[in-house]
Amino acid sequence: MAQGQEGPPLDRQVMALLKSHCVKCHGPSVRKAALNLATPKGVARGGESGEAVIPGRIDESLLWELVQNDEMPPEEALSRDEKDLLRRWIEAGASGLPKVTPGESEGADHWAFGPQRSPEPPAVRDSSRVRNAIDHFLQSALELKGLTIGPEADRATLIRRVSMDLTGLPPTPTEIRRFRDDPAPDAYERLVERYLASPHYGERWGKLWLDAVGYADSNGYFNADTNRPLAYRYRDYIIRSFNEDRPLDRSLREQIAGDELVGYRPGELPDRSMVEGLVATHFLRNAPDGTGESDGNPDELRADRYAVLEGTTQVIGSALLGMTIQCARCHDHKFEPITQRDYYAIYAILAPAYNVESWVNPSGRIIDGPGEPGEIEAWEARSRRIDSEVADLTAEPALNDPFQPLSPDESKVLRQSIQKLFGRKESRPGRISPIAEPAGNPPEVPLLKRGLYGDPGPTVSPAPPSVLSDPDNPFEPKPIPGGTSGRRRAFAEWLTRPGSRASALLARVIANRLWQGHFGVGLVPTPENLGYSGAPPTNPELLEFLATGLARDGWSAKSLHRMILFSAAYRQSSVPDPSVLEIDPDNLLLGRFPLQRLDAETIRDAMLVVSGELDEREGGPYVPTTVTSDQEIVVEDQADGAHRRSVYLQQRRTQVLSMLSVFDAPSIVTTCTRRTASTMPLQSLSLLNSRFVVDRARGFSDRLRREAGEDPDRRISRAFLLATGRPPVEEERSAALKFLALQPGRYAGQPDAEDRAWVDFCQMLLCSNAFLYGG
Repeated sequence: MAQGQEGPPLDRQVMALLKSHCVKCHGPSVRKAALNLATPKGVARGGESGEAVIPGRIDESLLWELVQNDEMPPEEALSRDEKDLLRRWIEAGASGLPKVTPGESEGADHWAFGPQRSPEPPAVRDSSRVRNAIDHFLQSALELKGLTIGPEADRATLIRRVSMDLTGLPPTPTEIRRFRDDPAPDAYERLVERYLASPHYGERWGKLWLDAVGYADSNGYFNADTNRPLAYRYRDYIIRSFNEDRPLDRSLREQIAGDELVGYRPGELPDRSMVEGLVATHFLRNAPDGTGESDGNPDELRADRYAVLEGTTQVIGSALLGMTIQCARCHDHKFEPITQRDYYAIYAILAPAYNVESWVNPSGRIIDGPGEPGEIEAWEARSRRIDSEVADLTAEPALNDPFQPLSPDESKVLRQSIQKLFGRKESRPGRISPIAEPAGNPPEVPLLKRGLYGDPGPTVSPAPPSVLSDPDNPFEPKPIPGGTSGRRRAFAEWLTRPGSRASALLARVIANRLWQGHFGVGLVPTPENLGYSGAPPTNPELLEFLATGLARDGWSAKSLHRMILFSAAYRQSSVPDPSVLEIDPDNLLLGRFPLQRLDAETIRDAMLVVSGELDEREGGPYVPTTVTSDQEIVVEDQADGAHRRSVYLQQRRTQVLSMLSVFDAPSIVTTCTRRTASTMPLQSLSLLNSRFVVDRARGFSDRLRREAGEDPDRRISRAFLLATGRPPVEEERSAALKFLALQPGRYAGQPDAEDRAWVDFCQMLLCSNAFLYGG
């Protein structure tokens, strides 16, 4: 093949070949002959023997010489087809091979670890479907395949899509009518702003964040999955932060080191201004922690303690850095630029709070807070009244007569009365479960040889991953006199420092996660892994543009939401075009909006909205789940808070609500950065037989009678509007009338046959794809 002819693509074929066969010996961590074949820049840079590839000159390319002679890879030679692929690429000029700037940091070789760039939106031939910069990037990629951004969805579809996306709840008929009849050119933009301002926005997007950082209301130690009674305060902090549009970099600094930022001194009673920062640090307590329940010999106890450190390190790696770092516990990572020393250096940042040699169990990591104004005083007054009543009971002269002691029955009644009084006592309000770092000298942290807890190696100093270390972004812990080590504050500042490669990576991770929340799949399909072993971005320039915009706009999540939702790409119809399906069957280029089933929590919450039963109370302790005799996990319908949003239900690791679990709600082991979307018979069976669904259908039917009267046609129209956001089409109306005419016959002889038929009709609507899928 002559130079200048088109050869195999570097990104999709050549790099895949090199990663599959070569990076074990020539990768980001293990670099034999100083050669890194894991990145295009590494290939271009070459190794200690010089350039590995000379574009267009196959006989002078050292990489080809070694491959051709079966010297590389040493264990198993490449196949004939694989060799041919590499040869054709080099002969054609090694297309895509980047230029390397002398002295450039190798840490920035991989796209995710480089400094932030500001790519210009590309020019497009057809701008008729372009609304903002996002569309330029997508339209440009579509035009290369002869495609274009699809037509806009109708208004009924758009309002349902926006409402479900931003709040996790369906729009009300009033909201639908207002948007449908609004002739203003900015009607859609004002619609988006209304939902962004809703308190339900924080509940929806806060839950996605909580999943990504591994939030749970339990400790997760096998079956001894004990309670975390105060974790809900962190959940409420996250929801509040999203509603306030608190800058995400500020929120992360609070979550990592809020206690150090507000000046809290261990052992002191915090004042009210410190509470928010202390509550935020529960982020570092999200990992499973069974040390309060673990028993056994000292080695087993030590292993359980290290497991907490490992879980917390993994949360930081996947949720914030977008890297798989856990492999480096035992050895240098074979596919990522994370050494074993890097791994234990992160341990050393956390070690003052999680001191393996001086461990504090979860129940000991609780401090008394100031509570709300007057709250503590009122609690103390109630406690004193109870103590006084107990004292009055036990001070009765008859109780203290030595000559006439109480009978066994009288003693039992007295004990029960006292227990009842003490049962009225409440826990002290204002309690907080922050990360607990005691004052004093931080412990030394050894590198564990082969990851074995009983085989310590050299001491490791605290530091962030070396691949992201730069001279202009130092990690400088400053111990607080009489207080904490300052290590977590230094890490938080290092991670979010403007202009640093660390903050650039963080912005990419978050921007990708927000995009995933709207389109179902991130621009990087592996949101927990933006590293070498993760999937490459489908539109790298767009992701970089979004990440740069996030940082530029003050780390405002709502600002990024606006950019995405205002785009023509987001407003597209999801109806597939056969010609587009043929060219892009997986919709990687986003020439249509991806049709997505609602997530588990949205399905449950939407049913409560449609039935008119949603309890909109915000915040506070979770609503407990229970296990029925047939092992179904439910919330009793009569329980206080049973109809609250799913985010406020107990998030117990080993006891996920059955209604949510069947629709792929995660059981949080460490984190959940993305959910699978399975389709299985159990989902349909649950919709048909679940007591929760049947009760919502009954409530839905009662609502139709209240709001639409006895006219079947009006009731059907109202039912479709509530459940699907639109009126029924003629075929649906006809089928509904036929069903309602025939269904009472199944209940012949029963006085409520017609009512039952309407309940069945409502349940079928709640089971329909029109209800279960977004716009």
